[in-house]
Amino acid sequence: MPISTNSIIHYTDTIAKLEAILVEGLGIKYCAEKLALHGESHSHAAHPMISFCDVPLSQSYKHFSAYGKYGIGLSKTWANNMGVNPVLYIESKSSISKTIKNLITERRKKDSNLTDVQKDEILRIKCFTKNYSGPLKRKEMNEKNYRFYDEREWRLVPEAEQLDGAKFSVSLSAYEKEKDDYNDKIKDMRFTFMPNDISYIIVDKTQEIPQIINKLRSEYSNRCTAQELDILFSKISSTEQILSDY
Repeated sequence: MPISTNSIIHYTDTIAKLEAILVEGLGIKYCAEKLALHGESHSHAAHPMISFCDVPLSQSYKHFSAYGKYGIGLSKTWANNMGVNPVLYIESKSSISKTIKNLITERRKKDSNLTDVQKDEILRIKCFTKNYSGPLKRKEMNEKNYRFYDEREWRLVPEAEQLDGAKFSVSLSAYEKEKDDYNDKIKDMRFTFMPNDISYIIVDKTQEIPQIINKLRSEYSNRCTAQELDILFSKISSTEQILSDY
């Protein structure tokens, strides 16, 4: 049994959001994270991104609890073309954690010799970095030492110039005060895909499958042939089926 898939899957929590993704593409939001670093140092910030995982469906039960029971799987060819990349998982006491801490510390110095480009690149490395484990409180999940490494997360992080003036990095304190305002600035940004990029479409209940078929029939009839549409229908499954059959 493989420990990863040839697709990356983005999970969401309502059928309305899934339908919006199928019609408009993937929207982006700021993700607020607390990164524990070497020597009890921390970096708390929010960055715009879209998260995916490549965990096989048979092992995805924790994702359903934490991130939602709806999802879309896209090919890794699409992921590579879009610049999506796996997360770098670190232990806070490790040598690489110390290296990242030193880079962030140098970036924060007022008298740093780093160029603006180098400072931006350090931020980019940081927003692809996540702790191996730590506390997670989200939806049905509330664990003190959740193993993030098991998520096999991939991230799509836009280039700063794609944000049309929106900030690439926001301090956690500022973000928590004006979360809606920050996300409103990037709400119209979409990352699209073709029908043949889709590997999976996941709904919560099996009885919701006809609703998605009708949505695909109305929105995709002018995007693909009747045969391609039939193939797309075959890629629909439900969390209910996955939990029962895998």
